Order: sequence, then structure tokens, then C-alpha cells
Amino acid sequence: MIGHEKLHEETVMAAKREKTSTLELLNFLLQVEDRRTFAVVGYDSMFTYVRDGLGYSSAQASERVAAMRLLRKVPEVADGLKDGSHTLTSVAKLASHVRRENLDRVAATSLVLETANQTTESLEKYLLGMAQVEPPKVERSKIISAELTRLTIDVEEEFMNLVKRVRELRGNPALPLSEVFRHAMKEEIRKREPKAPREMKAGQVKDDANETVAEDEVRLPESELKQSGGSGVEFQSLKRSRYISMRDRAKTHSRANGECEYFHPQTGKRCGSGFGLQMEHVVPFAKGGVNTAENLRAYCPAHNQLSAVVEYGTEKMQGFHRLKKSPTSVPIRARIAGGEA
Repeated sequence: MIGHEKLHEETVMAAKREKTSTLELLNFLLQVEDRRTFAVVGYDSMFTYVRDGLGYSSAQASERVAAMRLLRKVPEVADGLKDGSHTLTSVAKLASHVRRENLDRVAATSLVLETANQTTESLEKYLLGMAQVEPPKVERSKIISAELTRLTIDVEEEFMNLVKRVRELRGNPALPLSEVFRHAMKEEIRKREPKAPREMKAGQVKDDANETVAEDEVRLPESELKQSGGSGVEFQSLKRSRYISMRDRAKTHSRANGECEYFHPQTGKRCGSGFGLQMEHVVPFAKGGVNTAENLRAYCPAHNQLSAVVEYGTEKMQGFHRLKKSPTSVPIRARIAGGEA
């Protein structure tokens, strides 16, 4: 089994080969159209040739034909595809704009150079900003079945940023919009509906941060720690709790600035993901780690799981994380100690 760094290097090389092969395909398509090879082999258009003859979906075929035709008009597109400053998707969107606005070669070339290194979302906004007529806002609902209603709305950038944040907090970047709206509306109703006064239950106390917690969840002082035979630190009391106060959670999230705090041990690269952040103990809870901000890190689910596997081993964590066990695999702890991560 190759190490993580080698695997990463080979994946990067594969991505470069994919970009090169995409450009090679577009150059072949140029020749097929120029020489009308698609007609010779029995297709009525470049679209049907790419879709049916080459086996792409309709959307993929449209994207490749559009990109190929922009490449003919603006040869500089090739450089963008080679160095990664443009993707096949971005080139196809530029091609649609050039065709719709009937731009000449000079204007099209300028547009390609101006939009290098933009995300798909940024490019779409940029092109819409250049449009002569702003599309009218739409808000309508339509019953499409006995149980379903289709909503059509136009929203501002702030709205989409809120949707993105909800998806981050719930740890699912692909969370359907219907679920985002459902959770938001339930939370709004929960906050605004009148509630009966809640009495404090027997056996509860207030901590110094004015949080209500059960008596058996009060954090024990470190003086009650004892050394175990060799497996770390254990608590004498059976009342030790995993409860993490809102104060410590808030301090941890504030320090993390809403991003995963995992750093690659060799390169120092920070993960930075904002999806589904979880509380990770520097000194594991099972080995005596306390629930304070100083011993907590905000980790994304992937790095929280990785930390557990490194600490306890793949075999022990297999039942928790559904990890695939390989008979020839090397323990993660050993691989990291040997320079992998």
C-alpha cells in the first residue's frame, strides 16, 4: 500500500492527465467538425455525434461541443485548460455567453482572460452582471401531485449564504433545499410559539456559566485523577460526564473561526472545512482528557474520525466508523510515525 503523500502526488498527476486529455478531445472534435467526419460516419450533427457516437449524456455533449467551438474562436482557451485557470464547465458557460451576446474574437478573448481562476458560481454572477437586461424576479407555487408542490423563487446572495451556512452546520453540503427550509421554519416556529414556564427538575444545579446541568454531569476537579496501570489516566468517580459546557464550546469555535483546526503534520496545511464541526479532545476523553477549551479542537467529521483511528487503531474503530479492513494494511499510527499522514 502506497503512503498518503505518494497517493496524493499520483492523484495530482492523474488530474493533470485528465485536463490534458480533455484538451486533446476538444482538438479532435475540432477536426471532426471541420472535416465533417460526424456526417461521414452517419450523424446529423456534432451534438448527436458526441452524445450517441461517443457515449456522453446530452448535458455533457452540449458542454463539449460549446467548449470546442469557443476554442476555435479563442485559441487562448487551450492555455486555460492546461494550467487549470479554466475548466470545461467554465469554458462552456463562456461559450454560451459569447454566442448569446454575439461577441467578436477580440471581445471573446478579453472575456476569457478576465474570467480566469473563477469558480463556477463567481463566473455565473460575472456573466449575469454583464447582461443587458436583468431577468424579472419570480415567486410562484404549483401543485404537481397529490402530495407535492413546486416552489419557484428568486433569492439574493445573502439568502444563498444562509443556505450554505445551514448546510455547513448540519455537515451536509448537499442537503436538499426543502430540508433547509423545513429546519429553518421549524426553528422559527419553536422560537416564536408561546411556551409554558419550565421548572428546574430535581437533581439539577446551575453552573458558573448559568447553564442548567445534571448533578452527575458537573466536571470533576483534576485532583480526583489517578494514574492507571499503563493505559493512561482514569477517574476515580463513576460520575464523570462527557458534557461540554456551552462556554467551552463557544471558546473552541471562536478560536477555530468556524473552520476545522486539523493541520497536516508535514506541510502545515490546515483543513479549513466548515462542515459539521465536532469537538475533538487533544488528550482523549477515555484517557482522562478534560472538557475544556484548552483540550478541545474543532474538527470536521473526517478528521475527527481520523484522530480516533490514529489514537485507537483501525480495528477498534471499525465498528464505529464502518471502516474497510484490509488484510495487508499497515496501522495508521505506524504509517504516520513513518512520515505519512
